[in-house]
Amino acid sequence: MDKKASDQKGQRDYRQIGRLLLRFYREYLSRHKGDFVGCCLLLLFFSILLISPPFMISLLIDKAISSKDLGLVFAFAGGIFAVFALVAVVDKGQGVLGLRLSQRVARDLRKDLHSHLQKLTFSFYDNTKTGELLSRIIDDLNVVERSLYQFPRMLIENAVTVLMALGFSIYLTWECVELALICFAVLPGIFVVFVVFSRRILGQSRKVRHHKATLASRTEDNISGMRIVQAFGQEDYERSRFDKENRDHYLSRLGVIANQTWMFLFALLLVGLSLAIAAGYGGYQVLEGPLQVGALAGFMMYLQRFMGPLRALANITDPAARLIAGIERFFQYMDIEPEIDDNRDAIDMGRAQGEISFRDVWFRYENEDILKGIDFHVASGQTVALVGPSGSGKSTVTRLIPRFYEPYSGNIYLDGRKLQDYSLRSLRANIGIVMQEQHLISDTLANNIAYGRDDASFEDIVEAARKANVDHFVPDLSDGYDTEVGQRGTKLSEGQGQRVAIARAILKDAPILILDEATSSVDSQTEQLIQQALDTLLEDKTAFIVAHRLSTILHADKILFIENGEIAEAGTHTELLEQNNKYAKFYNLQFRAGQG
Repeated sequence: MDKKASDQKGQRDYRQIGRLLLRFYREYLSRHKGDFVGCCLLLLFFSILLISPPFMISLLIDKAISSKDLGLVFAFAGGIFAVFALVAVVDKGQGVLGLRLSQRVARDLRKDLHSHLQKLTFSFYDNTKTGELLSRIIDDLNVVERSLYQFPRMLIENAVTVLMALGFSIYLTWECVELALICFAVLPGIFVVFVVFSRRILGQSRKVRHHKATLASRTEDNISGMRIVQAFGQEDYERSRFDKENRDHYLSRLGVIANQTWMFLFALLLVGLSLAIAAGYGGYQVLEGPLQVGALAGFMMYLQRFMGPLRALANITDPAARLIAGIERFFQYMDIEPEIDDNRDAIDMGRAQGEISFRDVWFRYENEDILKGIDFHVASGQTVALVGPSGSGKSTVTRLIPRFYEPYSGNIYLDGRKLQDYSLRSLRANIGIVMQEQHLISDTLANNIAYGRDDASFEDIVEAARKANVDHFVPDLSDGYDTEVGQRGTKLSEGQGQRVAIARAILKDAPILILDEATSSVDSQTEQLIQQALDTLLEDKTAFIVAHRLSTILHADKILFIENGEIAEAGTHTELLEQNNKYAKFYNLQFRAGQG
């Protein structure tokens, strides 16, 4: 019963692999059909040429040398040289086509995967490690690129070698065909060895890919958080975690190598057995007369030629498995549908007025209600402050407006229409966002400010920088606006990074603004500079401010006090203080303590 289930599983695996490779051909290889077909034809011609010399040598011995025909000897010698010269030329052409094909396909794969990742929502990135994504985009596709060149070459060359060797061997021993039949009786055994071990290697290769991705993710987490690791003295703990993942990857890789080694060992023994039979029985047939010396020599050379294909087949399962695993993982990501996308009849909006309404909005994350029945209205140009304990759902409210997440119940309206009525691109073009932790790209200061505004002139960039007080620290930078800020803005202080983010929002000039704790982690002097920049930014804008500091919410038109995912209180700062309820208590605990 277990064996039957295992066989059925194996058949399903091969069917799935067949469908996977067919899809890969239709969607990617067929784009470069000329290179693909040309490469395969040249490989076929190359393999036929390469397998012909033993046949020519057998004829040389039996036809030319045995008859002592010197002219025929030189003719065969010239023919053998011509074959190898042609092999070199064909191999060169095939190499160029094969490498070009693999490079083009890898380029298309990377482009499509990167483009697809841009469409996936925050929830996908919440549950996917950065190291794993980097492994898929870079490592897996590099493997596909290499294997796409190696695998067809190894497969076609060795398949043709086996088939042609069989054909030539039977032809050469036709007068003593039982010799070929006896020697080739071991071939089914070689085939069984190949099938059994190739299945094992395929399964082990999938484990290798999994452990390699986990190792990359662990390494990325460790390196990016090295300051925290060292600050808390967790070097030994991180080292032990890394060692475990490294050992798992090492053991899975050993499993692949062990199976390859055993496969080659068994196949080699079977080939050796067939050569021994050929030497003994074939020599006897030559002495008895029905078999010629040249035919036996050619036959044994072809038997020995099985060594090369078997060695290659022992290794071909690895690039094949790597290719299949890489393609499989690629399509796994490509098949992830964005949870949020444009409706079929979505429209491109112009510049929004900025009137926003939440109507009985509920949001759930991992089966837990984060927002419960949120209901409020914001007129165009108003500033709304979202206040409450950490984890109450303040930031979640703001992330629903650009549709980074989608509520599972209720609706959000912008200028009288549901958010889903607008295309995502045009909706987000109307929203500027400044968060506590800014994403600065590894580029110049000027390009960071202009991020999202490709048409911005240098004068526009400088003006936005002036309004955001970025110009205060530009003279201190080595190359001014052309200074590289480093990966994630590491060459700038936190306050400087915040002002760059505000300059970016000023330059975008969106009618709706979201400020998510934009001043919560800076000193009071830097906060004053940021606050001045925010005052400029908020002019004539509909703004949502998530804040912990008094200065950013005192003058808000409306304050929403959010607790446990619900709006507990709403009103102006003065009104809520007069009510002397939750907001007033929170204010007394948080803001006055902060002022003290």
